[in-house]
Amino acid sequence: MFGPIVCALAALLPGQHARIVPDVPDPRTPMPAAKDWKDPGYLRIEWIQSPNFDARKKGAVVDTIVLHSTAIGSLEKTTEVFQRTKENPVSAHFTIGRDGSIIQNVSTFDRAWHAGVSKDVTGRTSLNHYSIGIEMVNMDDGHDPYPEAQIQAVCGIIAEMKRRFPIKQIVSHEYIAVPSGRKIDPASFPWYRLKYLGLPMYFGQNKG
Repeated sequence: MFGPIVCALAALLPGQHARIVPDVPDPRTPMPAAKDWKDPGYLRIEWIQSPNFDARKKGAVVDTIVLHSTAIGSLEKTTEVFQRTKENPVSAHFTIGRDGSIIQNVSTFDRAWHAGVSKDVTGRTSLNHYSIGIEMVNMDDGHDPYPEAQIQAVCGIIAEMKRRFPIKQIVSHEYIAVPSGRKIDPASFPWYRLKYLGLPMYFGQNKG
């Protein structure tokens, strides 16, 4: 089911400063004009680079997946927000549309700005250094559903991240946000769909 994702990610995840093989075009593209925007389509990836990223802390091991909801209604508008460099600049590594379209925003070898002030179950802080941030287009109101195509794309991305990194946990933004209660996303996500991945999951409000 996830073969197209695996093949695409193999091509689309070089380090930010890695040498690009001469015969392979740089996969990163600029944000298109509104009139030219088109969602990539189910399990298809387009890399629209966000300027909002920096280096991970030296020696940081990527071992966590953080799931978010955009609270924005479209893949285009979310990608547009990730292009802004003023007024609380943010980004994620991937954004998943309702139809399973995938926009890569930041190389997984770099730090995206998605978790904010954060702490995991072990007490480790500043999780942007150690995590892959995945945004899902959803209004985050507890009523907006997560379509099957979107869930499948999320599962495929996480499975590929497990292959590339020593992922040890999947967490909600709500669970890691400091102070507790600062975030609620991804509201009403069907976490049971990720059980087959065999990873510990931490979601809901962290009251520890």
